[in-house]
Amino acid sequence: MSYEKVREEFIKDAEEYIRAKRQPFAKLAGADLELAKYEYLENFQDYINFLNFRIIARLDENLISFKSLEEATAFQDFMKPTFEMLARKYTEGLMD
Repeated sequence: MSYEKVREEFIKDAEEYIRAKRQPFAKLAGADLELAKYEYLENFQDYINFLNFRIIARLDENLISFKSLEEATAFQDFMKPTFEMLARKYTEGLMD
């Protein structure tokens, strides 16, 4: 499987995580909503851990292994903009 396919699946995983974690926001208002947003943002490291776990799982599921440091570095370079985009997406609309 191609790196692009792994990337697409990985993005879907991240978007599902964000949607699930933000779902309670729809039922809240006022101080309760602000507290929920604060707690969500405080859990950013959990999101990063999830992303790390999912990228490894996606590579394993798609039988992708790196035969050299150069291959691993090329994949890392390929994925770097995706990780940056997903980090921004996690906080999108919540920080002023």
